[in-house]
Amino acid sequence: MKQNDIDPIISEMVGDVVGLCSPLQIFLVSRKNSSDGELKGFKLCIVAGDGSDPRALESKLALETDCVVPCDFIVYTAAEWIELVEDDCSFAYRVDNMGVLLYGER
Repeated sequence: MKQNDIDPIISEMVGDVVGLCSPLQIFLVSRKNSSDGELKGFKLCIVAGDGSDPRALESKLALETDCVVPCDFIVYTAAEWIELVEDDCSFAYRVDNMGVLLYGER
């Protein structure tokens, strides 16, 4: 999937996340579509600054964003991301290699 193929609902959520927490990176981890191609849900991975509390930020994003389809978040601090992205058994490694970078730089 290319970045310009991203559904407007996902793009809007990326903008909301950027406005709430100024992340370093946002990846699209997965998306579910109906048989006719309509977006039914998606998951974003957010890499936040090292001063962030990932659990608190996940809660904040869930409470302060509104989406017409189910949206899940997973949050890593930059330090966690740097450590885990090198471990080929970690979820972060899979996201870095198979997710779609929607915001930030690699």
